[in-house]
Amino acid sequence: MKHFIWFITAAILVFGASNSVIAESGGSCSKLCTFVLKNSRTSEYTVINRERAARQFTPFSTFKVPNTLIALDLGLVENLLQELTYNHDKYPAKEWWPTIWSERPLTIREAFQNSAVPIYQQLATEIGAKRMNQYLAGFNYGNRDASSGIDTFWLNESIKISALEQVNFLERLFTGQLPVSQSAIDKFKEVMLVEETDAYKLYAKTGGGPLAKNKALGWYIGIVESNNNIHYFAINIDGNSFREVQKKRIEIARKKLSELGVI
Repeated sequence: MKHFIWFITAAILVFGASNSVIAESGGSCSKLCTFVLKNSRTSEYTVINRERAARQFTPFSTFKVPNTLIALDLGLVENLLQELTYNHDKYPAKEWWPTIWSERPLTIREAFQNSAVPIYQQLATEIGAKRMNQYLAGFNYGNRDASSGIDTFWLNESIKISALEQVNFLERLFTGQLPVSQSAIDKFKEVMLVEETDAYKLYAKTGGGPLAKNKALGWYIGIVESNNNIHYFAINIDGNSFREVQKKRIEIARKKLSELGVI
């Protein structure tokens, strides 16, 4: 009985009194993973491992969501065909980089879909610390801490965000509650779209990288837009290496979305 009362109290504190929480067993997620899904129509959350759902982690490349939105809102990226590059002296190519990051300029959609770190480091530098902090506050994004360096703070440094916060941020984005123009939102949706069927549109972003020796984190966040509803989701998962979590994050998320009838 005490455990049940604790769960209800924690749910109200974390998810809000007006929202329902459907707790699920870990399943394929195990204790090293959390999955959060919000049903826009009912305001219900489906959560695997609720304690971890509220724990903040580095966002890694899922930060390309706010970074892209800010660049579009400021006009640093004027249109979806604009070719973007970066300072090659400041960010020399590394052995592990995919070739596409450095071989030619990329559009913002190409940079986003290929997770081109140096282009986003360049964009963050052009945004600058003052404007970045203003947007992070306006977005209420995670702990809003970009203090560790304007071009690295999302790469296992100062800024942290939970899976629950990721979901709520995506909802504010898609419902026009962020302090950015509608034009920026419309362009951004084209950038984030990864799959379109007769039944739904999937907007998503991966993220991940090493946290310490033999420990890595993987993210997959997104929105599923159907004819009569919108769902927001986020998963994060631990592993011994980035390679281990790279495929698993998407596989688990898609499995849960399918089981719950979202896709």
